[in-house]
Amino acid sequence: MNQFREEIIGGQRLVLADCLDFLPTLPAASFDTVLTDPPYPCIKRSYGTWTEAEWHAMMDVVVPQSRRVLKPTGSAVYILQPNSEKVGRMRPWLWEFMAKWGREWGMVQDAWWWNTCSLPGAAASIFGLMRSSLKVCAWFGDATCYRAQGEVLWDESDYNRMAALEAKAGRVKSRSDAQSGHSVDNARCRSAASRRGGVTPFNILPIGNGAAKDATLGSHGASTPFALCDWWLRYICPPGGSVLEPFMGSGTVLVAAELQGKTGVGCETVPEYFDIACRRVEEAVKKAEQERAQLTLEDA
Repeated sequence: MNQFREEIIGGQRLVLADCLDFLPTLPAASFDTVLTDPPYPCIKRSYGTWTEAEWHAMMDVVVPQSRRVLKPTGSAVYILQPNSEKVGRMRPWLWEFMAKWGREWGMVQDAWWWNTCSLPGAAASIFGLMRSSLKVCAWFGDATCYRAQGEVLWDESDYNRMAALEAKAGRVKSRSDAQSGHSVDNARCRSAASRRGGVTPFNILPIGNGAAKDATLGSHGASTPFALCDWWLRYICPPGGSVLEPFMGSGTVLVAAELQGKTGVGCETVPEYFDIACRRVEEAVKKAEQERAQLTLEDA
């Protein structure tokens, strides 16, 4: 480990190293979750550019190592953005990645992040295509991997709350959807939502990304929003669990882990981003301490 620079901050271990060198040093079956937003091929960044073949070669190391260090009930989520070879022709690397590891490991469910703040680019405004706003959250693991749906239920809409009151008054029964052929007992569904404290989330997560304007992230131009990392950790990482982030960047995953009282290990190869991540985790430690102190005062 002498070749790696590392910092232990709160419950987080931050390592300055290439993840291809670092991951093999981790013990097997030692993490509950892998959550990461890797670099994408054919996109120029300050930290480098990969061809599609080079990117697949890198991930052919990262994914098996992720699988090796996960506990039997663990799972991994890779947040990835499709891109184009030219206007009107998408690159196939993302679908090749999902197909390969879906066969070799197993995709738990297709899941997507919808960046509701995405602006139309030239492909949309000039060439008549749609604005690009979805990233895949490629979720791999065993079919019975840990997931706590109760931790990520969505708030009910005002319409649903009103309909629930109507159901209590006996004015709403069941209906048959003429298009799908499904029969739904509205009263039962809405009472279940009230009992559980929320409604089942869709597999498309509408979360705006304003992180690029966050001054605390420095010059990192590909940051993942905190709300997305927080959501996935609540869903697939158990209380007091551990998470691995092989492409740590500015440290958002570890910030979310610290605030949830979970431990994390993050690896980053760019010193500038490593320093940003350390600073942000330090701030998260202070925030968590303040929140615990406030709860203590409220309980006193």
